[in-house]
Amino acid sequence: MDAYLQRLGFTKSFVDLNFYIKVVKNDPIIILLYVDDILLQGVKFRIQECKKKIASQFDMKDLG
Repeated sequence: MDAYLQRLGFTKSFVDLNFYIKVVKNDPIIILLYVDDILLQGVKFRIQECKKKIASQFDMKDLG
């Protein structure tokens, strides 16, 4: 997951190794990984794009 997120352009935090951020056209996308959960924060359509990319590589359920 780490390598894949970095290939998508996310930058890993030095403070929390489960925290990733990417800025696309002034819209930040934040990902926080916890065991087998992913928390996404950002503009709704950017989140949808990110979910599609992650789901194309990993089995994933969207719990809303």
